[in-house]
Amino acid sequence: MKKVLFLLAIIALMCSCSSGPQKAAQNFSENLAKGKVDEAKKYATESTGKMLDFASSMGGGSKINPDFKFTFVKDSIVDNRAWVTFKGAEDEREQTLELVKIDGDWKVIIDMKK
Repeated sequence: MKKVLFLLAIIALMCSCSSGPQKAAQNFSENLAKGKVDEAKKYATESTGKMLDFASSMGGGSKINPDFKFTFVKDSIVDNRAWVTFKGAEDEREQTLELVKIDGDWKVIIDMKK
C-alpha cells in the first residue's frame, strides 16, 4: 500500500511540474513585454527566436511595458499544437499565440508567412 501511495505522489508531482501551453505563452509574453528577449526565447521555437533576434537588431519590436499583465482568456489544444488567447494590461484586445510541443515542452511559434 505504501508503494502505491508513493507512486501516486510521484506521478502527481511530475504532472504538477510540467508546464502547459498557457504557462509557456504567459512566460513568453511577459518577458517580451518587459524587453527580456533572451528570456522570452526560452519559450519560443528556434525560428521564432531568430525572428526576435532580427527584430531586436533592427531596433524593432514592441515598446517595453514593465506593467504588462497576462490575463488568460482561453486555450485550445489539438495533439501537439495549442492556441492560447489572452489580454494584456493596457491593450484590452484579445491576442492569440500558437504553440507547438517539442520534446515535451510547449514553445511559441510565430509564422511570418501567414
